Amino acid sequence: MADNPNQIVALSDSEKAAVVEKKVTCPFVGSLVAQGDLAVRNEANNPLASVEDIRALGNSGGGDLGDLLAFFAAGNHAFMRAAEGKLNAPVPANLFSLELPGSQGSHPGHSGMLQGNPEALDSGRFSQPDFDRLLSHAQDGVIKRSDVGRFIAENLLRDPRSKVADLNTAELLAGDVLNLVETAGSALASKLFGSKPDGGTTHRNVEEKLTKLTGENNLVGSAGEFGLLFAFVANKPGAKKVHGEPTVEVDDLKTMFVGKRLPNGWETWKKSRVDWVTNTTGLLVSAAKEYRKLKSQ
Repeated sequence: MADNPNQIVALSDSEKAAVVEKKVTCPFVGSLVAQGDLAVRNEANNPLASVEDIRALGNSGGGDLGDLLAFFAAGNHAFMRAAEGKLNAPVPANLFSLELPGSQGSHPGHSGMLQGNPEALDSGRFSQPDFDRLLSHAQDGVIKRSDVGRFIAENLLRDPRSKVADLNTAELLAGDVLNLVETAGSALASKLFGSKPDGGTTHRNVEEKLTKLTGENNLVGSAGEFGLLFAFVANKPGAKKVHGEPTVEVDDLKTMFVGKRLPNGWETWKKSRVDWVTNTTGLLVSAAKEYRKLKSQ
């Protein structure tokens, strides 16, 4: 660890590219580092970032998704490399580790698009075949949320190490939330799931249950990761819906996963925690349904 772990590191283009590819295997955080919007601190081989920086970037555009990103950063990436090369040294206060493969947030049953072995440090790499598997679900330049749920189910079944326990609880929670949002109307949903820092008790309780389940159930963890992607683009100008379903554009996926950049204007539109809750639960419903169907075949 550097003498001052909070010190920003000046990385060459090649060093930054290596950190993003091997370590920061998240399309959102990796793009922020690649663009230079999220500063790398401490050391290139033991990179850290500021929790408050990721909070501010996620909250850009007037939303509060950054508060959720800060929560996950502090909870899942609270350990950095120690002398023996393992992620078992607590990070200093207000920082989080950019070593994503091998961290608490890395899990079996992942997509394979940006990392290999989820337990091995520096296992990040881009996999065109796995990315193509995701794009195979696209129609007319977009991928529906339910089709991403199918992709999640496929990933879990491809990995015998994946943990899909307590599926009924996850589905019930997802169903309750979606039923509330779909039937209560926008005014009541806004009241209950309002994205203010002191938002409704129902919103907080659901968020707490979801975040707890992401660490216990790989299906929920994957849904939460893709839920962040959908929450990120939910309010993008011109965002499309197909038969009422949210979608993500293929061009945006290519920009983030391949180009390591965020879509133009990303900092101007609102990104909210409530969009993460509703999209994660929507993905849970479709992924659980597809998982059961595929497993029975």
